[in-house]
Amino acid sequence: MNSAPGKLILAGEHAVVYAQPALAIPIAALRASVVAEPAPSGAGMTVHAPDLGLVWRLRATAPLSDLAQRTLDYLQLPEPDLRLTISSSIPIASGMGSGAAVGAALVRALAEQAGQQLAAHVISDLVYQSEKAFHGTPSGIDNTVVAYEQPILFQRQAHGEPLIAPLAVGKQWHFVVADSGIASETKAVVGDLRQRWLADQEPYNVQFAAIGSLVRQIQAALASNAGPAFGQLLSQNHQLLQTLGVSCSKLDQLVQAALEAGAWGAKMSGAGWGGIMLALVSAERASHVQQQLRAAGAVQTWQTSLLPTDSKR
Repeated sequence: MNSAPGKLILAGEHAVVYAQPALAIPIAALRASVVAEPAPSGAGMTVHAPDLGLVWRLRATAPLSDLAQRTLDYLQLPEPDLRLTISSSIPIASGMGSGAAVGAALVRALAEQAGQQLAAHVISDLVYQSEKAFHGTPSGIDNTVVAYEQPILFQRQAHGEPLIAPLAVGKQWHFVVADSGIASETKAVVGDLRQRWLADQEPYNVQFAAIGSLVRQIQAALASNAGPAFGQLLSQNHQLLQTLGVSCSKLDQLVQAALEAGAWGAKMSGAGWGGIMLALVSAERASHVQQQLRAAGAVQTWQTSLLPTDSKR
């Protein structure tokens, strides 16, 4: 079985599409898995998603079929007789990288069948090329963080490959994540913002630059041990995303509920118009904040944490 984690965008969503930096972290407790099993000779390759009640053949017009073909082409393999079965605990259309995680797990499963272990940057690029075909202008951050499985700074470059750098983590940080229960299609939100940007670029460029500046401050806070200051920066990022028109009333309500429950800071995470939010909390307040988010209407909540960099060596 091959798997990949979900992800959270800690800061910088949307602005990252316009060459600003963004920070993302894996959420290891939520994973997507792909199991590969031999199929009868001549059966070809099928992708099964029993949780969704769906089956794709390799030649189907679907994101996973496209990704599977790209991977086989990269591996220089003909279509195998293979059954791939997907399972995932990552909510769909929630901003947690479900599609990228499934994609990364699928690429790993096909590579394993070929007796190969692909580097993270290869997995990331294969998933990105497929996502680009089906999601318009993805930032590239989802495929990167799920393929590398570590906290990263991601920034597109005018020329060449994007900047990808590991993040320093100063202490164990605790987060509560809440699902608004509103499905949100990344392509629609990103496309709407792009149309508004094309119509009047200057005010949006100012907002994107402000978010980029906050991201650099949040990067420094992540390497510190100053929880309240870190949280305040996250809340400022949410306010800027509200100004961009990518939040929604339910996300705003959950952010406010988290702050009232004692979170150091809170913000939407991902494309917006639904999906999820995250709150930075002390270990002592985590369960209380989680309870209050449920009371405020979150359909699901999770706790996750980041370990300090030194503890991973």
